[in-house]
Amino acid sequence: STERVVIPIRPFFTPVRAAPCSSLYTPRAMSHCCSATAVTSSRASPFAGGGAAAPTRRALSAPKAPRPAPRRANTTQVNAAASEGSPYIGAPRVVVLGGGFGGLYTALKLDSLTWPAGAQKPRVTLVDRSERFVFKPMLYELVNESMSDWEVAPRFTELLAPTGVAFQRGVAKNIEPAAPMPMRDGSVGSSGGGAVLLESGERVEYDWLVVAVGTATSDIGVPGAREHAIPLSTLEDAQRMAAAMNGVKAVSSGAGGGGRVAVVGGGLAGVELAGVVAERLGDAATVELLTPGTGIMVGSPAGQREAAAKSLAASGVVVRAGVRAKRVGASRDPKKLGSTAASLTLASKVTETTEDYDVVCWAVGQRVESPESWPFPTNDRSKIITDATLRVSGHARVFALGDVASTTSDAAAAAASDASSNGGFAAAPPVMAFPSTAQVAFQQADYAAWNLWSSLNQRPLLPFKYQHLGDMMVLGKVNGAVALPVGDATIDGPLAALLRRAAYLYRMPTNEHRAKLASNWLQQSAQFAVDEGPGILRGLGLQVPDFTSTGARQ
Repeated sequence: STERVVIPIRPFFTPVRAAPCSSLYTPRAMSHCCSATAVTSSRASPFAGGGAAAPTRRALSAPKAPRPAPRRANTTQVNAAASEGSPYIGAPRVVVLGGGFGGLYTALKLDSLTWPAGAQKPRVTLVDRSERFVFKPMLYELVNESMSDWEVAPRFTELLAPTGVAFQRGVAKNIEPAAPMPMRDGSVGSSGGGAVLLESGERVEYDWLVVAVGTATSDIGVPGAREHAIPLSTLEDAQRMAAAMNGVKAVSSGAGGGGRVAVVGGGLAGVELAGVVAERLGDAATVELLTPGTGIMVGSPAGQREAAAKSLAASGVVVRAGVRAKRVGASRDPKKLGSTAASLTLASKVTETTEDYDVVCWAVGQRVESPESWPFPTNDRSKIITDATLRVSGHARVFALGDVASTTSDAAAAAASDASSNGGFAAAPPVMAFPSTAQVAFQQADYAAWNLWSSLNQRPLLPFKYQHLGDMMVLGKVNGAVALPVGDATIDGPLAALLRRAAYLYRMPTNEHRAKLASNWLQQSAQFAVDEGPGILRGLGLQVPDFTSTGARQ
């Protein structure tokens, strides 16, 4: 038929239970990047009108792409991994491992979708080792104590209360497919469900699995770094670092200054942390940023790098280039044993020295949290290999996304099709080196949710297409730098800080949490404007009336 059917589809950015997950700019080592714009391009999300029609609460349409012969969508499924006795009969069970940006937003998006008439909506269970979701780009606000724990790290039970997603706290020890299949290369595949074994001994059965466990801080082989340096990756890290800074300020202020803090790592994470710590300590301590390279933020846009360098200089941060951390040990000062003080051995091309610091902050190194015992193919960096649709190679019902995944580009199909012109030998599938950022995880969450929905409803799966939308970084309470995705355009200063805060508010996981934050931030902003506004305006060269004078009061 040539009849044209127009189906209303709600724009992907219309607020639902979960914030649209097309993009975010968050700090890289902690997931650096956030969108410089509140609304992203339609290319960044499978729900933006490209490819197959998106499932919405108001309308639903099958994609135009060819598909198998019609059959009842999402019929009752039996889990082959059920325990002995009667097999499981009921709604499909989707288990999401990891409650970071990729995992939480996939679960929320999947829960918000509408399912065809007669289909069973899946039971979604989110599994994470922590009881809280951590919005990692805002951990800096905990270090400088400009935010509270609940703002940056809300509890999963609170976030998921308005949804149908269940939460299970635990650490995944192993994954057991119900019917493992030996592959030609010696690996193991699967075509059905299975079970996740937790360290507590519990088993969480699944029909479909999403792996989004992310990364954790690595000591990159530096002895003593894990024991004596403080990273910034979890809520506990931020709390520990904030307490350490308070201790340095209390001791050094009483002694007229003289404190010393090292930040190891000259990338985005290290630069952000150095700027925040320097602002927090003021004249109480000298902050040194240590980088093995020739300068800071190698590979970042020039405009953003220049803005960061200018801000660090204004804050008094000492940048030491060309030095590498070789070892971290206990403080050599007997009076500081048992505190956060540590000794740091630094090596350059010509010399090696050991120096004492009140705090050593660690802003380098990430390791993927996918144990070797898991039955999934991995690359040389322990990342799980997926195809372009985020489905794990050899496992029909397992998807992986975020930092734990290594996604094969859709150019692999072209490489395979060209095999005949290459003597019958096809090149290895190309792999997209996506940055380890929350921006990638957010975009992939949309695709993972859509492809799960599509798999359960016999619809075509969409290949993931990443669209970089810029970078944001914090340089202080009212200072930031935003690299726009157009040329080398960069916004810095208070305007960039405001843009960053607004973008993060927009990217919060649920409408309920977003509303609570907006109310609280408005109150904080009003008080901050009264307390700090005049000083900021004077710093910009603007004249501000002195309302405290007698004449002004009259």
